[in-house]
Amino acid sequence: MDKNSISEDEKELFLINLAPFYEELETVFSDYFACLYAKSDKNITYFEAKSMALSIYRSLLQCDNEVPQDLLVHLRLNGGELRFVVTRSFLFLLEKYGELSERHIKCPQLGMLIGYVNRFVDTMQSDLSLQTTCQPCEVCDAGFSQDIMFTPSNTIVEVFQRMRGNQQKITFLNLYKGVPISSEAEIVAIDDENVTFKIDRLQEIAMKLEAQAFIVKNEYLSKHLKADIIESDFQSNTIVLSNFTYLLNMPAIQREFVRVHPDILAKVYLRPSNNLQTSGRLYDLSINGLGVVSSENNGIFVGANVSVTFELNSATITIEGDKTIDLQGEIINIIDYQGSFRYCMRIFPDRIMSRKILNYISQREKEILEDLNQELEAYSI
Repeated sequence: MDKNSISEDEKELFLINLAPFYEELETVFSDYFACLYAKSDKNITYFEAKSMALSIYRSLLQCDNEVPQDLLVHLRLNGGELRFVVTRSFLFLLEKYGELSERHIKCPQLGMLIGYVNRFVDTMQSDLSLQTTCQPCEVCDAGFSQDIMFTPSNTIVEVFQRMRGNQQKITFLNLYKGVPISSEAEIVAIDDENVTFKIDRLQEIAMKLEAQAFIVKNEYLSKHLKADIIESDFQSNTIVLSNFTYLLNMPAIQREFVRVHPDILAKVYLRPSNNLQTSGRLYDLSINGLGVVSSENNGIFVGANVSVTFELNSATITIEGDKTIDLQGEIINIIDYQGSFRYCMRIFPDRIMSRKILNYISQREKEILEDLNQELEAYSI
């Protein structure tokens, strides 16, 4: 079969035979791609990688010669590693397709899927070459979309000047002990490369404590930004920022649930299927995920299913009944900290465990915001 010639009849038959396990194949492919990419690039979160994987999978099977733009952007920034991830993930896809098709049907049509993969790879390479040769270097290097072209004559500061002229506000986002702090701000002055913003007081203290400013993308800014704090004035509620840099991703904005840093030194026990227990310290917690820091690794790997046990013992937060948390989790990333490990995992609490965790997170979030207000009072004196 010519890899560039897939008839509509062939496509229709392929999709009909794929239907019984389309979603299962999508799940295993996206999980595999996300784990592999997040492990190879520490700047990419599992959820960002999975979102890209889903768009690749759906685009691949549409066979319409369209490669997701987010994949092309990442390839320009991290071509070598990502090409390996895409290639290895496609090989995994072919392998899993063979296994699943044998389980559901007797006509696997593996050659058809190979044709789909070949078309996708050819189109990806063609699109990447076209964008690399046609776009200005500043755009290619930073991985910006084409809605705003940041050439030397159209800098970030000039975009802020245009926003100020149009009386447009920007949105800041910072994390304080895991709790997102976000508010709008007004551009009040621009002096060379320094931009002054009129800002919410709580946002200003969160920004100062984090020692960086983060700006959410909008119709003027095609990517999220980070900036250095030059000056902060709590009397006038203004802040001066400079050294603006584009961010390919801002993981905090993609969190589905609040993830708090605990007020307790909770010891967490992880037990994978090999029953070699690993213990560590609770790093952060949300209703669908948690982080554990440990000096141990007893065969734990990305993708491993583990049982998780710890206690929400807290001097300031009251939880009715047993405070023990016992649930199942899946390792989605392992970050090496020079001799220690941070295990990032997705968790699957039942109704009782969910209620305990939600109660803790809700009250912990209130405490954190109270702490932030106390920090603000100290700086405002």
